[in-house]
Amino acid sequence: MVGLMPPEPFPTSPPSAEPMALLLAAGLATRLGSLREKWAKACIPVGGASPLAFLLPRLFRAGIRQVWINLHHMPEQVREEAQQAAPPGLDLQFLEEERLFGTGGTLLAVTQRAGRFPDLVINAKLYTDLEFDAILKQPAPLVVLHPESSLEDFGGLRFNQQRRVTGLRLRGAPRWEAGAAVYMGICRPGEAWLDPLAKAARERPQDTLCLIRDGLLPAVEQHRPTKVVLHSGYWYEISTPERIAEADRLLRLGPRRIPDLLNPRSSN
Repeated sequence: MVGLMPPEPFPTSPPSAEPMALLLAAGLATRLGSLREKWAKACIPVGGASPLAFLLPRLFRAGIRQVWINLHHMPEQVREEAQQAAPPGLDLQFLEEERLFGTGGTLLAVTQRAGRFPDLVINAKLYTDLEFDAILKQPAPLVVLHPESSLEDFGGLRFNQQRRVTGLRLRGAPRWEAGAAVYMGICRPGEAWLDPLAKAARERPQDTLCLIRDGLLPAVEQHRPTKVVLHSGYWYEISTPERIAEADRLLRLGPRRIPDLLNPRSSN
């Protein structure tokens, strides 16, 4: 990936640096069908707010003071929505991708531009009651998994009894199994991920890079652990029209009812 490689050794966040987040908002939204002709995924109004309008104030309340957002599909719509949704005092930075870098390539590019890597990375297509400030207090690297969502539909990550990632769990039956849960699209990246990402960028400069497949999993193979945080509150992502409709319905019911409705195992 020419021009995206941060200098080595990778910069780290100075102790005095205020927390920084990366929102991944450049996706093509191919599964949205005709909706993608009107909306970028990060801008679709669901339950009265777009993902950007939902996430940015919550990140600010958690102590985040700078947010990077990558742009590709409908970039001006995403930029305008973010600027309207950002609380006063939140510094927005934008990374324009003429071609998609992939989640891992975007992390490398932002690391290069910002001079350090983000404290938190979130897919800008989700709604959750996860407390971001609690996640920021935990050491990186870590991933947040949702044990109540269907592995059959989403796939996920496997983990051991020490709650360390051990590998990938592909989509398919059964819906739930011990030692595996759905990745929520929320993580705290660590230096251990950046080395394999940089290696992948050198070896495959024209490819999009995946944060999980090209960063986290190679680090795990090198015995550099990533912690798992399990979140059993509500989480909805909106990659399809069906998921948008369901998320809109549940979010409009109010947060007190959402957790029970999202836990289909509670009635078994």
